[in-house]
Amino acid sequence: MHGKDNWVGREVEGRYSDIMTLFIRSGELPKNWKEYPHIYFTQEYMTEKKFTDISKILDTTHIPVTVEATPKTFDDIPVYLFNRVHIIYRIPDVNVEKLKKTDTLSIDQGWYRVKQITVCNMMDITPDDYKFDTKD
Repeated sequence: MHGKDNWVGREVEGRYSDIMTLFIRSGELPKNWKEYPHIYFTQEYMTEKKFTDISKILDTTHIPVTVEATPKTFDDIPVYLFNRVHIIYRIPDVNVEKLKKTDTLSIDQGWYRVKQITVCNMMDITPDDYKFDTKD
């Protein structure tokens, strides 16, 4: 939600889509954070490299945690968190939107190492999907 430090809404991206979620962009966890079945730390939060709150959630609850990573922040995620969180890796590329549903997105990782998915099998998320988000 634009301009908010944290907000509540249904997750619309990734494997936890449709779960009521507390989104954290900056600042501290709100006092009622344990009331939410999923907590999501945005890429803005991850640039601050404050991992204490994430560790606290993982060490004291069974609440699933999602973190956003970008090419700039991916390597900053500590190993002790990496295997315990759900990562949404954001790769900015405006050309993806131009692909037809029958086209394939290929992410090259090195010599003969690629990940591919056809566009028709991707989740298609638009601004309209976020219309029910509210300020906590």
